[in-house]
Amino acid sequence: ERAPVALPLRDPFLSPGMLPQKMYTEVRTVQQNRYPLGLVAASSAAAGALAALVAAVAIHGSAPWLFEPFGHATPAVAFAPAVTTCSRASGSGLKFGPSRAEEVLGELNAGEVKAVAKWFSAKFGATGTRNASKDCLWIAGPSAVELLIPPKTDAVAYLEGKGPKPPRFARVTAVGPAGVDEYRVGPLEGDAMAAGGTAKLLTSKGDIPYVKRPTENSADAFIGDGLLNQTLKIMEPVLVASFGNVFTQLAGFDPREGSVDEIFRNDALGPAGQRSDILIFQWFPPAPVRPEAAWLHPLPLNIKLNTTSSDPAQWTVTAIWFCGQGPFKSAAELMEAHKHGDIRICPFLRETGTWDVPQRVTPKDPSGRPVETDSGIAWGPWNFTVTQRPSTGVALLDVRFRGERILYELSLQDAFAAYSGNEKTQFFYSDAAWSLSQLSASLEPGVDCPEGAHYLPVTNWFHILPGGTAVADPTNPREFYPVCVFEWIEDHTIWRHMQNSNPPDVRGLVRKTVVVRSIATVGNYDYITDIKLREDGEIEVKTRFAGFIEARHFDPKGNPEEMNFSTIIRPDLAGPVHSHLVNWKADFDIAGVRSNAFQTIKVKAGPLTNSKFAGTQEPMISKYLEREYVEREGIGKSTFVAAPQHPTVWSVVDRQATSAAGNPRGYAIALASWSNTQVLPDDHPFTRAVPLTKYHLAITKHHDDEYRSTSPYVQYDGAQTVKNTQDLDRFLSDGEAIIDEDIVAWIGVGREHIVRQEDLPLVSNFGAGFSLVPWNFFMQNVAASPPWEA
Repeated sequence: ERAPVALPLRDPFLSPGMLPQKMYTEVRTVQQNRYPLGLVAASSAAAGALAALVAAVAIHGSAPWLFEPFGHATPAVAFAPAVTTCSRASGSGLKFGPSRAEEVLGELNAGEVKAVAKWFSAKFGATGTRNASKDCLWIAGPSAVELLIPPKTDAVAYLEGKGPKPPRFARVTAVGPAGVDEYRVGPLEGDAMAAGGTAKLLTSKGDIPYVKRPTENSADAFIGDGLLNQTLKIMEPVLVASFGNVFTQLAGFDPREGSVDEIFRNDALGPAGQRSDILIFQWFPPAPVRPEAAWLHPLPLNIKLNTTSSDPAQWTVTAIWFCGQGPFKSAAELMEAHKHGDIRICPFLRETGTWDVPQRVTPKDPSGRPVETDSGIAWGPWNFTVTQRPSTGVALLDVRFRGERILYELSLQDAFAAYSGNEKTQFFYSDAAWSLSQLSASLEPGVDCPEGAHYLPVTNWFHILPGGTAVADPTNPREFYPVCVFEWIEDHTIWRHMQNSNPPDVRGLVRKTVVVRSIATVGNYDYITDIKLREDGEIEVKTRFAGFIEARHFDPKGNPEEMNFSTIIRPDLAGPVHSHLVNWKADFDIAGVRSNAFQTIKVKAGPLTNSKFAGTQEPMISKYLEREYVEREGIGKSTFVAAPQHPTVWSVVDRQATSAAGNPRGYAIALASWSNTQVLPDDHPFTRAVPLTKYHLAITKHHDDEYRSTSPYVQYDGAQTVKNTQDLDRFLSDGEAIIDEDIVAWIGVGREHIVRQEDLPLVSNFGAGFSLVPWNFFMQNVAASPPWEA
């Protein structure tokens, strides 16, 4: 029963009979049938054939794992349909081609989005952009038309060549007076709706209240213009006295003094059942100063609107703050106070210069972008597919190391930013609710990506306007290029050692990697995300935070309390402390096996039995390892926050695949930098809205309907929840068993940004990240000594 089993070589790049079948023997046992324990040369005569194998791999690129795992095969199916070659080599080790993962899990292209949006609009009378009608039905939000991800079982069967290709459907989000609904629309055939296509309601009526509707870029601002203009005209005397002739709505506007524009900011602190937006105002210096400088010229003026009603004619001004004074219930109340001398006109310095716009830039590479039409990628030992979701951003799919699937999905989920302040200045952004893709631009060669990078197309139906906002219309999508892929030789080695000889002998191996880079701009901030896949099986993920701070006006007489919330970076400018917390989803299938477990290995210290320090009666103290499998999901059970005084290895393992030493195959999840979690209490509205911010790691059982960690409905009405919403704490509340189950890791990293003067004019990029590290997955360091090249 425990006799070694010899398996033949399986290399899809080599035809049968090319190599002697007995060149290698893979040693394994029936009881340990998922772990490739080693390779033993059968004869020295095989050396020539081995050289031919190595040469063939070098010629043909990344060969999947050379041996089909006994009993639990993850086929070497990377590309479709023949799955052994790529359509285009990049001139380096990178190869691009169609993949099965792209076919079933890749995001909808522009043609598919347009076909779905047009069909849905015709069937239901919906519009692609909201209008001022109280009866308007529109396709809404950053997830307006996105891929409805097929059931994992069906998708995996197709990836492994064991089942038919699942049909492609879209998830459509529509908003009408009765609330928000989500639909399954399709199937799709090519870039068109299939004959007999249908729309099926995925949510129940009333599940998502109207006040929780998705964030609308520009639409609400355009619709609210009439109310805003009326308010500003009433306030004209105090506005001009404080800020000058900078309001385009007022008769005395003078473009030589610059201009003022407003931004709608979500208010999550209102009472249940009410939706409010707070308008913030920025001064745009006159040309030739770049308009982006406006982020550093906030006005001490805020206007709060009640936007609860589906009829914009019913929207009202509920509060105004002016020069640190207020709130006033209306413009009329403010002007009445001004009439009686109770309003202080505050100074506003319209000063610009080298401090508010960067003076040094790297020139763009004029040679252009090499664009790839396929998103299946092979490099070295890795095969994977890249896509980008319209709301949540970049994702890697069907990630395999030498043919063995490590991850079904590795995807960005959300980026959370919570700002300090009082009732009018405290706020948060769920940037996935704005879009971690579509408010961005195509990446610039020479600035964003190095020479030799390749660019991937992504669908976008947001049309950028001056000031950072956009008009969203999924009936009019297009492609842009916010993702690049490139090879990179890093500035350090995978391994290095000096042999103690005379003379000393230093050797090492330079670290090579393939980098997937996605940059998402959301208003003032840019999120630069790198996913690095390395030769030793490690995957490093890092997000760097860049761009302009979102500043506030400071006046010691008007808002002295701002010193509690901010760094005063100029005499009239405050930089509030705020968080940047990003969340990722890692759906592990260790070597293609879906039945995994989560193990913790803790380093502890304690007394040894019958052992004492020399010359004393004090018990000897030693470090030791404590191993434990987490049995059930739950808050406090399968949620974790790293603590330096309690070092712990978190790993997802296949307990049925153990090495000769008894270690289960797996991958560890390791923080790659200092990372904080949420500092606000658990019952704070911001924390309740985005509970993923409480954890560095949470483990849940996979469910097809638990596909993202937050919903796009969290930015308003923090006192009211959505039924059956995408919410990490809801996923955890089931208390399901997670031993030998299909499990998902939700990983959170981030930083608190305490602003400094050096954050002017722009932030010096900083960030946080994590690594997915082979943990007894291989028998040795496969970059230093690849067993397939032994």
